[in-house]
Amino acid sequence: MVSGSESLAGSSNKKYINKSKTGVKCLKSMQEQLNFLKVALRDRRIGAMTRSSKYVVNAVVRNFNNKSLQRVIEYGPGDGVVTREILKRMPRDGELSVVETNPKFIKILRNINDPRLKIIEGTAQRVSEELKRDNHAIVNLVISSIPFSILKPAERERIVDNTFKILEESGKFIVFQYSPILLNLLNKYFVRKKINTQFELRNIPPMFIMTAEK
Repeated sequence: MVSGSESLAGSSNKKYINKSKTGVKCLKSMQEQLNFLKVALRDRRIGAMTRSSKYVVNAVVRNFNNKSLQRVIEYGPGDGVVTREILKRMPRDGELSVVETNPKFIKILRNINDPRLKIIEGTAQRVSEELKRDNHAIVNLVISSIPFSILKPAERERIVDNTFKILEESGKFIVFQYSPILLNLLNKYFVRKKINTQFELRNIPPMFIMTAEK
């Protein structure tokens, strides 16, 4: 029989362990944010000062809507905060191709060590063009966090055009960034009634999440 004092002690220990785990998790998150900031300050192409918050990541994932994740492409994965969530939901024989330009982020992505993950060093402009040329129109989902606002208008349109062509019918293009600048191009290439825009305040800065279905 367990005495009342033993029961209270056990409860206190559990609370202490839970608090310790929470503290460790917070410290890890702060360290990841700091590491991201250090890399971002040295590379203007990243276009972000902080990694996406858990609220943005959750919003992006909700837009999958049970979509097949057999073949997915991610432009600008950064340190892999969304990449890891895709892999959690991807079938064992799936393929996730991530397109990244920053060497430090590429090194972090390689540490994920998942056979389904294919890391491509290059720009979304070049890689999307190559995929279109090779007729890889079998992609279920394309996700992008690259800063379209710092690209030239012609470059933005080329990426959207190429992405539309490599997506399968009913395939999705999910874009999350600080500006809705890409919305006009999404309306040009995708059916308007299949375009959805969300605004997530719980991010620094707040984030637009735009989803377009082919």
